[in-house]
Amino acid sequence: MTQETISTQEEIVLLSVGSLEPEAYAYGIQKEIKDQAGLSWSLGTIHTILYRLENKGLLKSEMGGASDKRGGRSKRLYSLTAKGYGNVQHIQETRQAMWNKLVTNKPSF
Repeated sequence: MTQETISTQEEIVLLSVGSLEPEAYAYGIQKEIKDQAGLSWSLGTIHTILYRLENKGLLKSEMGGASDKRGGRSKRLYSLTAKGYGNVQHIQETRQAMWNKLVTNKPSF
């Protein structure tokens, strides 16, 4: 399977969605990114990335149930597709292989 080329921002969002499933929604993703990566991204940025990832077939979404906390509004819930999971798994394997080479070929400082 050919891997979809994604940006680092897209990778972080995919990982956040995967770690939050089945309750991955924009605000929760924003909070997860802040808590785990120390990055403060606007909800607009998150929504733009989610939209791109869904168009690439790496995420899927559906409307969740209405919530009293949200004034009766529903929230859009995101989940990884098989293609999305395969993509982040490939990235992790590639990075691990490169880290292993770095450790083996540690530069002298």
